[in-house]
Amino acid sequence: MLKAKRVYEPRASTDGTRVLVMRLWPRGIKKAHVDLWLKDLGAELGNLRAYNAGRVSWPEMRRRYLAGLKREPAATALKRLKSMAGRGRVTVLCSCPDETQCHRGVLRKVVRALAAVTVLSTLACAPAEVSAEHEAQYRYTVLGYVTDASGRPRPGVGLEVTRQKTGFAYQGETDASGLYVIVTRLADESRGERLLVRAGPASLWVTARFQPADHAAERGTRVDFTGDKVVEQAGLFQATLTRFLAR
Repeated sequence: MLKAKRVYEPRASTDGTRVLVMRLWPRGIKKAHVDLWLKDLGAELGNLRAYNAGRVSWPEMRRRYLAGLKREPAATALKRLKSMAGRGRVTVLCSCPDETQCHRGVLRKVVRALAAVTVLSTLACAPAEVSAEHEAQYRYTVLGYVTDASGRPRPGVGLEVTRQKTGFAYQGETDASGLYVIVTRLADESRGERLLVRAGPASLWVTARFQPADHAAERGTRVDFTGDKVVEQAGLFQATLTRFLAR
């Protein structure tokens, strides 16, 4: 699980491993305030100075940051962060006051997206090496689109899928196209369990429907949020999932 916060905020018990993602060490911060420093995941200083001076817009700054994550040594650092987030709680830290225009927010979305792709495509990529917890019968995927009333995608919207039985919640976020993918952990005996899918004040209860004897087919449903309307379109789940994995 990965979250993000400003490095000057106090440490919380829910932070887990605190990872600094800045090229330069922030002023006034003691070493004990940070568990790990992955400086290669920070915004490149030249781009950061250009953005702060107003010579580069936020969309362009975001594009440059994403491009930099594909190059070494940032690519290796990103893999390390993703692996850590898959094993436990991790909080990425930087000094920007506004996360909506900060690379830590972008980084959080990237790691979540990579995690979703990894879980969903493991069987297809390496079926002989899959552990039981990643097999189809141990997951139920909720995906869909979040748009405004006119159909325009709403990127960066946080969503949550909560199990009625346990109260455990799984979180996700929409990408640039308004698509979200949330992978929950439901086994055969969870058929018929109710799940609450929520995006802000809008929500919908859905029922986990699948054939327990079928351990090959992906299990899940599609729930779309359009303006203040929420609609389940289970029949479109497989096609939507296939398009997502083909990206």
